[in-house]
Amino acid sequence: MKFDVLVNPGGAGGKTLAFWKEIESCFNGVDYEVHFSTLDHGISAITNELTSQSREVNLILVGGDGSMNEAVNGIADFSRVRLGLIPSGSANDLAKDIGIAGDTRQQISTILEGTIKRSIDVGEVILHNRSSVIDPLTLKEDPHTYQDETRLRFNVSAGIGWDAEICRCVQVSPLKKVLNRIHLGKLIYIAEAVRTVFAMNTFHCDVKADEKPLTYDRCVFCAVMNHKYEGGGFMFGPHARNDDGILDLCAVNDVTPFDFFRMFPKAYKGKQFESRFAFETRASSYHFKTDRPVWVHTDGEISCKSSDVTIHLQKEKLNLLF
Repeated sequence: MKFDVLVNPGGAGGKTLAFWKEIESCFNGVDYEVHFSTLDHGISAITNELTSQSREVNLILVGGDGSMNEAVNGIADFSRVRLGLIPSGSANDLAKDIGIAGDTRQQISTILEGTIKRSIDVGEVILHNRSSVIDPLTLKEDPHTYQDETRLRFNVSAGIGWDAEICRCVQVSPLKKVLNRIHLGKLIYIAEAVRTVFAMNTFHCDVKADEKPLTYDRCVFCAVMNHKYEGGGFMFGPHARNDDGILDLCAVNDVTPFDFFRMFPKAYKGKQFESRFAFETRASSYHFKTDRPVWVHTDGEISCKSSDVTIHLQKEKLNLLF
């Protein structure tokens, strides 16, 4: 049995490459090939090439939620893919939700058994329009609005508003690489979260959760959860299960910065819905229409703003080796 190992050598400020060198000896005697991503040839492109072939593909990804997002967006044929994850990111929300913990060598041994351990749902975001489209190389924004349809997949969560805006601010922050190098990458998210709360721009949001209409007149954010955790351990979806065909919505509306800081720490334990500002809904599909374009994220990855977004689950599931 052959395994294709995907490694982003620049991941987590170079931490991922160093981590791979530490664990590569675990693959002694295994039929495997390592594929290193580059800026011009990323994880998504490599995954697409490997999964477009007429063969069963056993992928092993060394990385975090961002690399997992790239991989799932590159898969050409889910029925032929079995994927293992060796977590080395800064957040690892997917790994935390599934329960990957303990000895890394034991985790690798489990993956190398080559048997499917679980099949999980994969989310899809449909952007019905796009604005402030970001160039992935320069990170500059295109000021034009495009009335086209773009589809993006996600594993952990997708969202609009404040949580996505934090991801965008982190994306362009010069401190991100510095903090990643010293393994303090989470600090930049906390710093941007605090800053953006005080500069919070709410928006009107009409939601259709399956056929149920919802309205948030001063919306801060809507997080659609396939897994329990987002943003490095915030339990925005305490009742979410990654294999039940349902997406859990956490919406925050009409909250002042003071009340937000009182409520937000509760999200580490999924208790934010005890406040009158947070709302929970469960549905298989959501359609969001906002009064202005807002940032949209998929697993913390940002590409543009939109004012018309559908979020649902795709038919195919992802088969995992862990």
